[in-house]
Parts: sequence; C-alpha cells; structure tokens
Amino acid sequence: MIIKRLKKFLFSRKYFVKETIIIYKEKIIIMVLASKIFYLKEHIGINTIAAKLKDYRLTEVQQIDDKEYEIGKSVTSLEATDNGLKGVFEESFIVDFKYRDEEFKIPLSITTYFEFYRKNGNLFLILLAKKERANRIATLFSTVLTAEKNQILEIEIPSETLQKLVETRREQTKVIFFDNVKLPGVEKLSLYGSNILDTNLYQEYIKIGKIWYIVLEMEENIVVGLTRNGIVTFFSKILEEEALDFIKEKIIPLSRFI
Repeated sequence: MIIKRLKKFLFSRKYFVKETIIIYKEKIIIMVLASKIFYLKEHIGINTIAAKLKDYRLTEVQQIDDKEYEIGKSVTSLEATDNGLKGVFEESFIVDFKYRDEEFKIPLSITTYFEFYRKNGNLFLILLAKKERANRIATLFSTVLTAEKNQILEIEIPSETLQKLVETRREQTKVIFFDNVKLPGVEKLSLYGSNILDTNLYQEYIKIGKIWYIVLEMEENIVVGLTRNGIVTFFSKILEEEALDFIKEKIIPLSRFI
C-alpha cells in the first residue's frame, strides 16, 4: 500500500522530480549518484573513529496506523578496510504526503554509504550523498568524533588541476563552468557541447576565469561531474563500491592535499 501511494505521489502533476527516478520491482532507483569528499583537520586514528561510530544511534519510536516505526539516525555496517573504515549512515523519518484530497504519512529510510580513507598521511571522508546531505553528515561526524563542528572540511581541487584534466581529455569534455570571472556583473560563464576546448570562447574564458565545474568521460563509460570543492556526480551507471574505489583512485589524488 505504501509503495502504491508513493507511486501516485511521484507521478502526480504537482510533484517535480529533481532526479531521474525509476520504480522497478517495488524499488525506487535514483540513476544519478552524487558524492562529496572531505578531509579531517586533526589526526584521528581509525580505531578511535570506529569506536565512536559503532555505537552511534539516536532513535525513537513513532506510530502510523497502529504500527510502530523506529525513527532517527544510526551508523551501521562498519567494516575496516586496508586504509580506513567504511559503513552506512541511516536516517529514518516520517513524511507527510498529500495526493488530491487524501493525506497520509509514510516512513522513509535514506542510507548513505561512507568511507574514511587514509592516503599520504591525510584522512579523507567520502560520502555518497548530494551536497546538502553530505555537508550535514560531515558536520555530524565532526561533532561525534571531535566534539567540534568544524573539524571535517571540504577538500580543494585547484582550478589549474581541472584545466590540465580537461585539456588532456579534450574530446571527452562536455561541460565547463568558470567562476571568479573578471567581468563586471558576471559571476559565472559556461560552455556546453563537443570539442569545446577547441573554441575561441574557451581560450577567452580561461584567461578571465577559473574552472569551477566540469563534466567529462574520465574513463570509458564513466561520465563524471566534478567541482573544485570535491563534489563528484556520476552520470553513468555505477555501484556504490565502484564509486568509492573510483573516487579514491582517480579523484582524491587531484586534491591539494596529495
């Protein structure tokens, strides 16, 4: 019954879907996979992180139609890796929906895969979530691990590094956004299409701005969007584990910390 109600809500004319959503065999599948990379300011041992996160659980019980549901936040599936620790952050809550004259409540759970990854003495946090949610979880983890909100910060990928990346994959680059533009009243400039690096506009924009965001095929059949502050969006079908491995191998080495 819940899935049927949710289907009606998703496809009602009043609802705007921001991502590509498919319902297949009673499961909701979001095709675009978003992620964001952070780093830890202070040194924290992996064992310490594991000890503090393994018992993290903040939940309560709420009732819908005489049935009880556990609502709140928790960390599950913690597992040590060769260079860190991975797990799942789960958030469950009640959502109020309205379809025509019918109002109903639905319990929803959102799971976010994460991994702490140590490389060259730096400790990174990868969260497979959109920007707002990733920022919120990073702040929560910072508070749980250090009692301070500002100890887990965004990484930085230099504009010059993004420039080298697109210029070595000229035909594979499809989108470039520029910021810090030296034109009065202009905040951002953009280029879309094939062979955009061979245009006069690219040569002009790179002189008056810095590359902020790119979309390119980094490997065969892996199309990625990447920003300077470590937001990585996979536009190709990819599993969570594959996405984590790709970020560790291909994206983190681009950051200023490596």
